[in-house]
Amino acid sequence: MKSLACAIVLAIGSSAMADLVDPEVPDWRGEAGSLFYQWDSFTDPFAAPNFPTFPPFDFSAQVFNFVGGAQIVDGGIFSPGGLNVHVYGEGLPTAAAVLNVTYTSFDPSPTSVEFFVGGFGPGQPGEYFNPVSSVRTYSEFIGEGLFRVTDAFVFDASSYSGDDLFWASFFKIDGPNTLEGVSIDVQSVIPAPGAIALLGLAGLGGRRRRD
Repeated sequence: MKSLACAIVLAIGSSAMADLVDPEVPDWRGEAGSLFYQWDSFTDPFAAPNFPTFPPFDFSAQVFNFVGGAQIVDGGIFSPGGLNVHVYGEGLPTAAAVLNVTYTSFDPSPTSVEFFVGGFGPGQPGEYFNPVSSVRTYSEFIGEGLFRVTDAFVFDASSYSGDDLFWASFFKIDGPNTLEGVSIDVQSVIPAPGAIALLGLAGLGGRRRRD
């Protein structure tokens, strides 16, 4: 078992090339009220914030991975036990959001992808949204049974009726994977009145789901 784990690390680690590849770019990017953040590499593999690596370098958005045993390999987050990626940000979305994720995997099949709008911190109300559409914008077989892919997910949060000033997106996948890049666009955002200290946020509670 140990030799198998080492082989997996070598295979995925040697193939890691952290960067977001061929993302879906919404036509409303850059419009007044829209937000855009991108991560082309990561520095913290588990339960610690990763800040955007692409302008604007705004600390109000952060990426976390909440699966233990992960490590940084060539700027990507390699996790033999799967990925639980959280993207956190500030403001109240009143329209759409687009999440792009580039990752390397033996089985590039996410188990769960969601967008959340609600209050900040555990026990606060809010609502989950499933994607209204998704597309694989990039796929490459890179050998050793591995694929590098980019998946794009579109969410419609226009029906949210609360006034909370916090949003998040979640991407989960099982098995050995390397997270190589992330971007998120959020449309028509009512800005938060001040910076929210997102550091160390590990969970949300009191939420309702929306299919």
